[in-house]
Amino acid sequence: MALILNIESATTMCSVALGKDGICIDLEELNDGYSHAEKLAVFADELLKRNSLSSSDLDAIAVSKGPGSYTGLRIGTSVAKGLCYSLEIPLIAVSSLESLAQLMIPFIESKDSLLMPCFDARREDGFYAIYD
Repeated sequence: MALILNIESATTMCSVALGKDGICIDLEELNDGYSHAEKLAVFADELLKRNSLSSSDLDAIAVSKGPGSYTGLRIGTSVAKGLCYSLEIPLIAVSSLESLAQLMIPFIESKDSLLMPCFDARREDGFYAIYD
């Protein structure tokens, strides 16, 4: 039974979720531009308090590893690494594009389908990958 704090900071969405055994049990998120530096640690603290948990109850922390906003990823990774180091728990890096593709698997009708998740990289560019 794993309790994992999940941090997403690859896009303008600032998100922290609490997962237990692969199920999301609580979530704090804000899509208000790039507010990751102000909100990530606050959201993590609020989630733990709301669920009557402390940071010592966590088994690991998962963080988006990109691709995405360089500054957002740096902030998310810094928060995650700082917590993992102080709590002596594992850090799990998760591909932002692969996690988006995983969400679409239940909707695939053919085994020959391709998935192409994409994030806006600004300046008329994008981050994308193709999965079969």
